[in-house]
Order: sequence, then structure tokens, then C-alpha cells
Amino acid sequence: MNWRERQQEMINELNTKTFSRDPCHKLREEYSSMDIMNKNYIMELKNREKYNPLDFDGSLIEKKKYDFLVNQGKILNKIPGYVCRFRDGSYYAWNLNKVKERIWYEKMLPDTTYFGAGLSIPKTIGDLKLDEATKLI
Repeated sequence: MNWRERQQEMINELNTKTFSRDPCHKLREEYSSMDIMNKNYIMELKNREKYNPLDFDGSLIEKKKYDFLVNQGKILNKIPGYVCRFRDGSYYAWNLNKVKERIWYEKMLPDTTYFGAGLSIPKTIGDLKLDEATKLI
């Protein structure tokens, strides 16, 4: 399954199981840091298909994505969210307005998750811990 199909599958599952009263719709910007939006939230979706939530006690977020989502949340008067689907099928969401101040650090990571690039580049990231998340599914 390619990344577009996986993203649509995630949106369908979230709308069926979590956001049925306020469904999310995909945004048109192909490579934006915002993937979906509804009346209350703007969200980035991540499919962590190689990891379970306890492998790293959560996930990570790039600083540029965090900053973009928080700023867009203010502009659009919506809650900025970061939603991860893990290998075990669970979904966890972080309200970026409520997470503790991140400790940002640099780490060599693939430049893209998909597209087969595999080139490692330095990225500024912060950890998102499970105790700050809400389990959606």
C-alpha cells in the first residue's frame, strides 16, 4: 500500500471510530505539515508502521512541523494535533497546545519516510511521550 492509500485508510478509520460527529477531511496541500482538519482540529498524521507505542514510549516530532501546526492552530483557531498510528493498529494523539515544552535535539534521520530516498539528514526533533497523549483507537 502506498503512502496516499495508507493516509486515506487512516482518515477513514479515524472518522469511523473517533471523529464520526465531526469528520476530518484531507487538505489539498500534498506535502503540508497539516494533513487533515475538522471543525476543532488541524492534524498531522504519521504512520509508524515499524514501531509500537511502547518501543520509544511514544513518538517524535520535527520542530518545523510542531511550530507550523501550533502557529496554524492560532491562525485558524483550531487545536493543533499530532496523530500517530503504530504497527499494532493503535492510534495516539497529542494536543500540541498541552504538551510540555519540548527538549529539541538534532538527529540524523531519513529525509522522507516514503519515496525510497533513504538519505539521512540532520533534523531537529523532540520526543512526544505517551503520558501526554490520548489513545484514540
